[in-house]
Amino acid sequence: MEALTHVDAEKTLIGCLLLDPDCLYRVLPLLKAQDFYLDSHRRIYHVIAELAEAGKPVDDMTVTDALIAKAQLDAIGGVGYLVTLSDNVTSELARTTNVEHYAQLVLDKSRRRQARAVGQCLVNATDDISVLTSECIERVQESLLEIEAASGRTAARHVKEFMPEVLRELETQSQNQGLVGMTTGIPALNLTTGGIRPCELWTIGALPGKGKTSLGVQIVLENGKAGTPTYVFSLEMQNLEIGKRFLAANSSLPAIQIRNPHSIRSNRWMELLQAAAEIAEYPIYVDDRPSLEIQELLASARLYIRRHGVKLVVVDYLRLVNAPGRELRDRVGYVANALRQLAKSERVGVVLLSQLRRPEGGINARPSMLDLKESGDIEAHSHVVLLPYLPVGDDGRPIPKDELLIIGKNRNGGVGSLPVYFDERRLQFFDRTDSSKSAQQSD
Repeated sequence: MEALTHVDAEKTLIGCLLLDPDCLYRVLPLLKAQDFYLDSHRRIYHVIAELAEAGKPVDDMTVTDALIAKAQLDAIGGVGYLVTLSDNVTSELARTTNVEHYAQLVLDKSRRRQARAVGQCLVNATDDISVLTSECIERVQESLLEIEAASGRTAARHVKEFMPEVLRELETQSQNQGLVGMTTGIPALNLTTGGIRPCELWTIGALPGKGKTSLGVQIVLENGKAGTPTYVFSLEMQNLEIGKRFLAANSSLPAIQIRNPHSIRSNRWMELLQAAAEIAEYPIYVDDRPSLEIQELLASARLYIRRHGVKLVVVDYLRLVNAPGRELRDRVGYVANALRQLAKSERVGVVLLSQLRRPEGGINARPSMLDLKESGDIEAHSHVVLLPYLPVGDDGRPIPKDELLIIGKNRNGGVGSLPVYFDERRLQFFDRTDSSKSAQQSD
């Protein structure tokens, strides 16, 4: 066996397919013909797949006839070579029950060859002075993502394989008051959604100044407190501003005083120092680059996932991430789909903040899924969509009794509205029943 090839595994795999029809449907979802190293094996596998998809039997004779019809029998080494492919199985050196293991060996070598090809493309591109350095890197990142996405092919699982996972999830929800994923910082929302699960993309949509960043920061802080490594891409707000919001949430000093520290009495600074020391221990990483290409974002996220075990990624906000596409809808869809794939491939939770379009009914119009800019793409890729609703009176002051957190989409539960209270002192959301308690804590 060489680093880039495993010819014996390829032979054994094809031999299993020729001898046992059951192997066909265990392997076909996992491999494509181009995953084989030898051209003869690619041709044979392609014919086998065509026969199986047409509902025809697969054996030495039918495959031979199909190769003859394509004028490819001599190209694969003739009938003599074809019949030798079953030797490892008939001699009991290999077993058809292990066919999925042989398929994984073939797939692993295929990925290594693809990775090598990507490396060679990078060398060629960097030698070409007409190609920008950023373009070289982007090509490599896109190619690696394609390899990783293709390697995720799996066969269906029998219910007996995943029912224990279902029971464990239910047990976790029962023990944690409905929370099975990562916390949102709002108990009622945790109960309704089960929390932010690995592999999920959540979208928070709101107008500017209507709570989307506050809710995103609250999710980050609460997960940091829980010891969950979290990575924040803050394209809109500097890390120092986020730090001030953390202090407002973790101390009794109101946000307005932290923004204007000259009003802080000298005896309150010790509390701020203690709060800052506590926050400094949280596993939170903030990237406040003002502009990012989507491939740069994905590469940075994957680096921190591997280096620091990040479990939650928060992006603030969608429109500031650059992506391919001539139209806004294309770019938005590209970013949303890329983040959904990141969540799934890396088994992390991703929270995406997005701006709503201006409502036709005025500033106090209740937001809906239609108000998400380019909502078709964002909604389609999101597992959960949250729409904060913070109406104001004629005097411009909030109307607490009407504040809601609208759940526009929820794949794991119901949709509807949760009554909440937005504490302007702490810049955090609370269940409305907890509003008096939160106000007391802020005094």
